[in-house]
Amino acid sequence: MDNERSNSGVGFLSGLVIGAFAGAVLALVLAPQSGEETRELISGKAQEARGKALDLASDLRDLANQLADDLRKQADDLAKRTRAAYETTSKRANDAVSAAKHAAQSKIDDLQNG
Repeated sequence: MDNERSNSGVGFLSGLVIGAFAGAVLALVLAPQSGEETRELISGKAQEARGKALDLASDLRDLANQLADDLRKQADDLAKRTRAAYETTSKRANDAVSAAKHAAQSKIDDLQNG
């Protein structure tokens, strides 16, 4: 569920950046300015879009690192719980085998003495 939210957030942010860039380009093309002013404005908007894209990439990298850390912690926790369950089950099995051996030996002794 968190993954769906983060995916929709990424989609929204990328759509927002692309939409803002497209709107800025369209406004620049339709605006009544000289060629030099338009080129400067386009260059400025391109730099602004580049900065936003770099910020978005950095945010995504941070999110991916955080997700990877969370997954590592969950995997470690699962491994610890699995190891503990194995050790408990192994001890119970060993105890049951030992009790069965003792009961069998006791029965053998009873039959031999009996």
